[in-house]
Amino acid sequence: MRKFLFVINPIAGGNDKAACQHEIEAWCKQHQLTEQWMATTGEEDAQMLQKQLRDHKPDTVVACGGDGTVNLVARTLLGTSTSMGIVPLGSANGLATDLSIPGNVGEALDVLLHGHTIEVDGLLINEEHYAFHLADMGYNARLVQEFESNTERGKSGYARSFLRVARNRPLAKFDIKADGRHFRRRSIMATFANARRYGTGAVVNPNGKLDDGRFELCLFLPWPRWYLLWISVLFFIGQIDKSRYVKIIQCRSLQLEADRPMPLQIDGELHGEHRSVSVEVLPDKVQVLKPRNI
Repeated sequence: MRKFLFVINPIAGGNDKAACQHEIEAWCKQHQLTEQWMATTGEEDAQMLQKQLRDHKPDTVVACGGDGTVNLVARTLLGTSTSMGIVPLGSANGLATDLSIPGNVGEALDVLLHGHTIEVDGLLINEEHYAFHLADMGYNARLVQEFESNTERGKSGYARSFLRVARNRPLAKFDIKADGRHFRRRSIMATFANARRYGTGAVVNPNGKLDDGRFELCLFLPWPRWYLLWISVLFFIGQIDKSRYVKIIQCRSLQLEADRPMPLQIDGELHGEHRSVSVEVLPDKVQVLKPRNI
């Protein structure tokens, strides 16, 4: 009998998760699966999860929440044989989107039984933070920062935040060392991409692979104001690499120095403002379940 540990964030996406938990419990009963539950609190979640793994030894740990919950489970399972599943319940659901895991709870649960595992890379950022999806500094991190400080939520709040950041784009001179190469660029954003797309569906790294032992540095050079609409189109049709204002470099490690502090976000979470960022691919992997035919 397979044993599942469901790690649920009760407030992910701003909605009550009681109905979702009842649906999962009924599904486990239907398929005669052993289940355990852990609710995150934002305090000592990693230690609690490690204890649950020791006590219950599940075959699969399922992240039921958004990008933060996925990151918590992934970094805890890094280098182990325990597989990770995802039931996306957050606002963006970045890694789930990239893995084509359905947003519907019932369909996401089917992936736990009928999907297959891939070995997802992990990135270590500034020697202390883990990323499995996308991290960036500059434009998008400023957008996340602006949105979180805005009292207006939803798509209208996001649109207002987007327009404010578009009018006052962050810009810095980056000094970059990547796999023996050394170069400088004026940029409004540097993305450290393990995956291909953001949770919104915007494709930032068209040729990226989660399991190739590498990541991509995506540099966005300052574009003219009139170009904003066209670069937005390129994002959503998956051809951002065709823009002359975007440079994508594949690497295993890099060191970036900016001439001014820039906001940094990692897997959807803000981590303050930094002038220096280091990124490296970890040797260990995470066994992640995804749909079999995608």
